[in-house]
Amino acid sequence: MIEQLRSADWYRVLRYLIVGGLNASLSLGVYYFALTLLDWPYYAASALSVVSGIIVGFKAHGALVFKGTGSFFRYVGVWTALYLANILSIWLIRDYTGDYWAPIILLPLTVLTSYFLLKKLIYKPHLIT
Repeated sequence: MIEQLRSADWYRVLRYLIVGGLNASLSLGVYYFALTLLDWPYYAASALSVVSGIIVGFKAHGALVFKGTGSFFRYVGVWTALYLANILSIWLIRDYTGDYWAPIILLPLTVLTSYFLLKKLIYKPHLIT
């Protein structure tokens, strides 16, 4: 994974970090809104957060990061897998971090994993116009 990052198109990585940062800010805002104001459990707040991220992220990643179209259904599948991994990870560390800090601590791993999954499975070069 690290070698792929070294050989990656750095402009794409930079665009991904900017778009992803904005999308993550939106998603975390939704997560904290649902967690605190709606008093939802972390897994439900996280699900709502992922749905909001999918709605915004699919078009933003395609248009601004990978410069093409991809499969929306595969995009949803990738983010469903990331959601499941994320709630499992939150569950594993929440006794040490609490429900508020866990998603922020896990964010770097989620960003790296999602970049490579989106690049390889969703916006593959042969899918890009």
